[in-house]
Amino acid sequence: MDRLVVYNDTRRLVAICLSYVVIAVCVVALGFTQAGGNIVWPILAVVVAACFVVATVFCVRKLLDRRPLFEFTADEATDLTKPEDVISLPWSQVLSVDLKAASNNDLMLEIMGYKSADQFDEITPDMQAQMDASGSDKVYYVLQLSGLWVRSSRMRETYAWVRDHVAERFPDIRFGEFKDPLSQVGKEEGK
Repeated sequence: MDRLVVYNDTRRLVAICLSYVVIAVCVVALGFTQAGGNIVWPILAVVVAACFVVATVFCVRKLLDRRPLFEFTADEATDLTKPEDVISLPWSQVLSVDLKAASNNDLMLEIMGYKSADQFDEITPDMQAQMDASGSDKVYYVLQLSGLWVRSSRMRETYAWVRDHVAERFPDIRFGEFKDPLSQVGKEEGK
């Protein structure tokens, strides 16, 4: 396989949507059944539930959006999360690829690299400030594939694909794989 494309994870998004709906229903039910004749609680419950409904709509829109988040090839990594600002980093200009813990449940794939000034059509003031600060003609980027929309197993598969297809051709890239510190606790006590 010469290319890997990562999309939003359907199972994860469906689970998030269902969670939002259940929370909204529970909040409304509590607001109306436990109000004790007070009108403030049902109104507050509907307002809070409306926030979860808005979050559900956002999540459903994300679920229906089948555009890829990232594309990896043997030549480059492309961040497609913002269609108006697509960033492609050639592997020859990538410094590190790390699989990190984004939170207690989610993993994040982080790719750090740079582009030189001659690769841009236009240099913005922010880019110029970064080049001045580093004393070079390089603009540094960190591409992050968030585990919020992609399962941990898919994140690990993506990291493994990148490592297997890129590390040999570009040995200067530092690869850092996530090691769960809690998985080592039982092993240390057994010594």
